[in-house]
Amino acid sequence: MLSIYRPSLSSAVHNVIYSFWRLSGTTRSLCQSSLPKIRVDVDGVVVFDWNSWLSVVEANIKVDEGVVNEVETTWALALQSEQFIACGTVNFHQGSGNSTWRAVAGFTHAGSLEEVARMLSDDVGEYFLAFEVSVTILEKMLYDLHDEKLATSGLDKNRKKNMILRDLLHSDTLIDVLPEGLLRLLKILFLPSGLNLRNLVWHGFMAPAEFPKCFGCLVLLLIMALPGYLDRVTEVTADKETELFSIDSFDARFITRFREPLGGEDCDVELDLLTYVKKSFVGGQLLHSSLSGDRICYDALSTSWWNEETSCGSFLRCYLCLNTRCDLSFFERTKNAQIDAYYSTLDGFGQKDKHQVLLHPVVMLDAENKSDEKRDMSRESVANALYEKIPFASLAVLLDLFMMSSGPNLRAKLCHGEALLSTFGDDCPAAKISSATRLLFETLVLLCENSRNQTDQAGKWPLSPSVSDCLQLFSSTTTCSFHPFYRLHLTLNTAHCVASDFVAFRSTWSKFRLENLINGEPDKRQTSLTRVAFDAITTQDNIIFTLVEKTERIEEFQSALFGNDSSSAEARGVKSKKKNFAQLMGQLNDQLVMISSRIYHDFKANHRSDSAEFHSSVFLALMGTEFSAVDRTKRSLNLLEKSMERRLLALSDQDGLSVTSCMMEIITCCQRSLQTFRSRIEQLQQLVVEGKARTNHRRSLLASIFFLPVFERMQLVSLSIVEHQLLHLHDVAAGIVLNPQLERRTTDTSLCPQAIHVERLQRKLLQCITSFEGCTGSSEASQKSGEQAVERALQFLNSKAMKLAFPPLKA
Repeated sequence: MLSIYRPSLSSAVHNVIYSFWRLSGTTRSLCQSSLPKIRVDVDGVVVFDWNSWLSVVEANIKVDEGVVNEVETTWALALQSEQFIACGTVNFHQGSGNSTWRAVAGFTHAGSLEEVARMLSDDVGEYFLAFEVSVTILEKMLYDLHDEKLATSGLDKNRKKNMILRDLLHSDTLIDVLPEGLLRLLKILFLPSGLNLRNLVWHGFMAPAEFPKCFGCLVLLLIMALPGYLDRVTEVTADKETELFSIDSFDARFITRFREPLGGEDCDVELDLLTYVKKSFVGGQLLHSSLSGDRICYDALSTSWWNEETSCGSFLRCYLCLNTRCDLSFFERTKNAQIDAYYSTLDGFGQKDKHQVLLHPVVMLDAENKSDEKRDMSRESVANALYEKIPFASLAVLLDLFMMSSGPNLRAKLCHGEALLSTFGDDCPAAKISSATRLLFETLVLLCENSRNQTDQAGKWPLSPSVSDCLQLFSSTTTCSFHPFYRLHLTLNTAHCVASDFVAFRSTWSKFRLENLINGEPDKRQTSLTRVAFDAITTQDNIIFTLVEKTERIEEFQSALFGNDSSSAEARGVKSKKKNFAQLMGQLNDQLVMISSRIYHDFKANHRSDSAEFHSSVFLALMGTEFSAVDRTKRSLNLLEKSMERRLLALSDQDGLSVTSCMMEIITCCQRSLQTFRSRIEQLQQLVVEGKARTNHRRSLLASIFFLPVFERMQLVSLSIVEHQLLHLHDVAAGIVLNPQLERRTTDTSLCPQAIHVERLQRKLLQCITSFEGCTGSSEASQKSGEQAVERALQFLNSKAMKLAFPPLKA
């Protein structure tokens, strides 16, 4: 028996959008006849009397107490646009030389307009997708128009960053450029106070079957009208295309649990998956009662695979299907669009304090019966149950594709016109679809199966072996590629490998013998020299590598590093007079020994594993050790336990992820410094071996060799501070308990009491470690900058921020 149709929109929104059809036939006819006519001039630009249009809108609002409102007048214009398109006047075929094409050829995404027009034809009938793509093209054209006008007026430096469509339509630039009537129409179409069509479509509130063709036609004509407001139309250039994002560009960056790039699937398996999805959708009982358009979503998805369409087209269709299903079937709260109000979206952070972001780990509770001021001040939050209800692999893919700042942010890029659409609609073998599309499709299949298993539908049809194997492989190998914690963990592990190799490199130079020499003849002034022999370093001729330097200089380094009483190092501080590089090096070494001891104590006191054993820093463990590069695999940071995966994904900025980018830069800087310093020493050694070294080369090499353990310790201490913050995030995730009254965890007394201070220390550490790169000796004139870098490092290690993060130990 056929089920009763239920609109996917809330009743309030449905009534507002379709109110035009509740007007009497006479009123609708009068409204349509009162509008100015649409025409195309000889240059292919749509010409419309926007002043007359605005007058009609205002007049309709005033007559009979607004029987015909601005939304209904816009409906009348949209219907006129549909009739105009049906006449065949519009032709975007690039090879025809038609004036319509020439008028828009200079705009971004112009090459996709022919496909949009084709989809709007009754023979194809993909009105929803046509609108989705055309509104993206229109938005990008408005951005380009805005930027061109700013550049022409010399005000391009004043461009607001991260503008959204609402900001664009309220910008002074477009207000000055576009007619008032055109701007009014754009606001009616796209702002929450009007039809809000773009958001209803792109955020999954409207099912494809519900979308009227006429609004796609109206947007297409608006695109044709915009060239009239440019000073000149430029030709399409390759630069425009290269600036756009390609869905395929992230293919090599998705990783599996085995850290291998995501590979292709068997096309036959994909078709088996498609058949399974069809059964899920046709079953009907698996779907949310309001999800009337799911069958149409499936048809679009099916067309994507069977017709071997391009990655972009297949992704768009797959996104429609998944977005609607995920939003309406898996989110606990009812998702109703509201006029003049913000509402839930799958992703996006522009107004996340005012509306729900369905994939955000925290859900904001509505503050009922409170004033607006109190509502903003006291909104409570709970953990997002979605993180526990859907399969981990599906959750990881959704977060990677839509939520992660370092990920592709596909919905946003497609929606705002930042993604490449030039091949939209072109034929492309299914085997060549992008990894993002493939992942999203497998996510949809896994969601279907998860839903089926939670109902009585599980036994109605068995999974084919190919589908079962595919889902098992997808579930077992999929991990998060772009979540900050995962990226930090993987990057820090890589840094640990680099640091281990550096320790092995340093240990070979640490083994040396000193031999006293006498330079000069008996009747002349004699100079005491010392030969430094490195027994573990040999040349190609199997000769032990040696350096000869003044004994005084050797003793200076020896005294600075090994001749001091470390127990009195803290008392010495940095209060003495200006020192040379060797003395600064010794002082830095003393400070690093003390700081590392304080960090070690913090790890031992505040971070314990599930077995109650304290976590030791894997980076501090490298200090002073001597082993070969092959030993580095014996120990590495491992905080990605399988049981912790969901909780790690639920971490948010207020848990301490806000400094992630800073921590990534610290790790990158440390890796670069370790590699650069090692390379510099090897280059200087080669000059000496080849007999090409000057005196300053030999002295620089010797100073670098003595500086090796201090330089290493500085990098390891810095990395251990980042490790501390990552370990704290792990502890936060371990303590997350999903309950209706979730309290934020950073102030939990059971966690490390120093965590907030260590988090604040990260930015200061980045400044210090970046400055410390001056010690890598990348140029011959680096000695002065090296001394300055050491002095700044001493200031950082003795700073108040460091003492708050890692307080001095009590005697």
